Amino acid sequence: MNDAQGWDAELAERARPAVSPLLQSWAWGEVQARAGWRVERLRLSAGMASVQLRGRPPFERAYVPRGPLPVAGEVLTELVTWARERGLARLRVEPEVGPELAATLRERGFQPGPQVQPQHTMVVKLEGGEEGVLASFNRGTRYNIRLAEKRGVQVEEGADAEELARQAGASAARQGINLPPASYYRLLLEKLPVCRTYVARVAGEPVAAMLVIQHDGRGYYMFSGSNGRHRELKPVYAAKWAAIRAAIRAGCHDYDLWGVPPGPDRAHPWYGLWEFKSGFNGELIEYAGCWDLVFGELRQGVSEAGERARRRIGKLLRRGD
Repeated sequence: MNDAQGWDAELAERARPAVSPLLQSWAWGEVQARAGWRVERLRLSAGMASVQLRGRPPFERAYVPRGPLPVAGEVLTELVTWARERGLARLRVEPEVGPELAATLRERGFQPGPQVQPQHTMVVKLEGGEEGVLASFNRGTRYNIRLAEKRGVQVEEGADAEELARQAGASAARQGINLPPASYYRLLLEKLPVCRTYVARVAGEPVAAMLVIQHDGRGYYMFSGSNGRHRELKPVYAAKWAAIRAAIRAGCHDYDLWGVPPGPDRAHPWYGLWEFKSGFNGELIEYAGCWDLVFGELRQGVSEAGERARRRIGKLLRRGD
């Protein structure tokens, strides 16, 4: 068993009966190491954590996405001790556990921080085969999937980072948001063991695309986009159903829709996501959110200023591509 297999096997064992977090997996660490982070994988006496690091001492800061594991008081205490001994400016954790962890985090000095990963998601159970899963969706969602099939929308499974980037870029321009470039999608497709794109086409024309990852029996819907053409044929629903069917055939037991607002609030900027994703009738899950432990306010401030400058430069470079 190599290092990657050993890490993931131990992670899965510590997570049982739950799913081991994708963002704590060995492969996700490899992606982030190529995306500009330094990654350290800690085996603590009571748990483990894949830690992403930026900056240099004494301004170094750490981020533990969807970790540590297991999420227990003694593991958090060990992680804080490691961070102090290393001389970090800040330790950020975003555990894959519910909001009941807040008191434990506060006891160790953590305070709520800015959200990095979605705090709310919906997870769809993949039970009863394809027909059973389709029957579990809301009527409108079933109708849209069948409409796309009847009208001849075709979906291609593959590794088309460029098409995903084009479709996601079109959505981002309409919504006024930033999404990763094609190089990041290529990195995901290269490094993650089961990562695929699903491109929906109408008469050969690509009109929507999404990227889905499978890990430890769960599918993860991570990125998507559409140029808005032929919207009446519901190509986004066709792509989504193709990805879910692939997860079912691969033996996944559930499918994470990855990010929704906390409820059906029409005033929420993500309400459109709620309308789309709630149609798949998944279970609404709330996580503890993002928490920061700052060891030095001045060092933290300098570190954050450097990070903001790095992001601005990155955006300018991408615009020049």
